[in-house]
Amino acid sequence: MYAIIAVAFGLLLGILSGLLPGIHSNTVASVLATLPIPPDMLSLAIVAVAGAHLLFQFLPSIFLSIPDDTVVASVLPGHRLALCGRGREAIAVCAFSTLAAAGASVLLLPVSLVLLPAAYSLIEPHLALVLAAASVFLLSSEREGKKIAVAAGIFLLSGALGVATLRGAINDPLFPAFCGLFAGSGILLSFTSRTRLPAQKSERTELDFLPYVAAGVLFGMLSDLLPGIAAPAQIAIFASAIISVDDARKFLALVASIAASHAIFAFGALLSIGKAREGALAIMNGLKPIGAGDLPALIGVLLLSMGVSAFLLMRLARHAGALAAFDTRALNLGVLAYLVCAVAIISGGVGLLLFATATAVGLLPPLLGVRRTHVMGMIIVPSILLAL
Repeated sequence: MYAIIAVAFGLLLGILSGLLPGIHSNTVASVLATLPIPPDMLSLAIVAVAGAHLLFQFLPSIFLSIPDDTVVASVLPGHRLALCGRGREAIAVCAFSTLAAAGASVLLLPVSLVLLPAAYSLIEPHLALVLAAASVFLLSSEREGKKIAVAAGIFLLSGALGVATLRGAINDPLFPAFCGLFAGSGILLSFTSRTRLPAQKSERTELDFLPYVAAGVLFGMLSDLLPGIAAPAQIAIFASAIISVDDARKFLALVASIAASHAIFAFGALLSIGKAREGALAIMNGLKPIGAGDLPALIGVLLLSMGVSAFLLMRLARHAGALAAFDTRALNLGVLAYLVCAVAIISGGVGLLLFATATAVGLLPPLLGVRRTHVMGMIIVPSILLAL
C-alpha cells in the first residue's frame, strides 16, 4: 500500500516538474531526500518522478519552446512542428520513442553490465580527443568554408561563455544559459512576424523513425558511459550530425530515445563501474546502496511511470489546440516574462546577466545563416577542457 502511495506521489511531482521548466527532477529528488520517508519508499518515489518528468518535459519544449537541459536539442524541431500544426504528432513521436527505447534498453541492460566497464576503460583516457574530433565533424556539416568559419566562431564563443559560467558561482547555471540560447533568442526573433500557433492536427504519424529509436538506444548507452562529459543533450547533437538526421520527427525520436535509454542504462553504469550518472540516482544510492536485487522493482516503477505519463501526455496534448486562440506575440511575451522571473528566482541577478548574454549569443546562428546547434559549444568546450 505504501509503495503505491509513494509511486503515485512521485508520478504527480514528476508531471509538475516536467511542466514547469527550471524545476529539474534531481531538484525534486533532493527535496524528497530531506523528508522522513523510509529509503525503500523514497527510492520508488524518486524513480517515479524521473519517469514522469522525462515525458512531460517535452510539452513546454514543443509548444512553448522552453528547453529542459535533458531534451534541449528537441526545442527547435519540436516547436517548428507545433508552428506547422503538428505539435500533437511531435508529442506522439516523443512518447512512442521514449517507451520503445526504454523497453529495448531494459532488454539490453544485462549486456551493458558487461560492456560498460570495458568501454569505459578504453574511451576515458582519450575522451578529450574523441570530443574534439566529434566537434570538428559537427562543424564540418555546414559544408561551405565560410559557414564553417562562422560556425566555429559561434562554437568557440559559446564555449567561452560556458567556461565562464560553469566556473562562476551561479545556482543551476544551465537553466538561464539554455533558456537564453534557445527560448530567449527565439522569442526575440519571433517578434519580427505576427502569427498565431495554428490549430493542432491529429497525432497520426508514420513509423519511419524507428531506426532512429534504435540508434538512440545505442547513443544513450554511450551517454551513460561518460555523463557530465557526454550528457544526453550533447550526444543528441553529435548523433544527429553523425547519422545525418534531416527530418524533425526523426530528430525528436532520436532525442527522446537517448533520454529514455540514458535513464535505464544509468542503473547499469552504477552497478558495473560504480558511477552514479544521474543526481537522483546518486541521492538514492547515498540513502541506501543499490544492488542488483533492487533493479527489478526500480526498473519496473520507472517503466510504469513512463507508461502512465505517456498516456496522460497524449491526452493533455489533445487540448493544445487551445493555444491557437492566443496571438503568438502575446503568448511569447508571457513566456519571456515567466523565464525572466524563473531565472531571477533560481539563479539571481547573475543568472539574469547570463540569460541576457546567452540570448545575444543565441541570436547569432539564425542571423548569420548557420545551425543553432553550434551554440552547444557552451557545454562541449568545457567538457573537452575538463577531460584534458
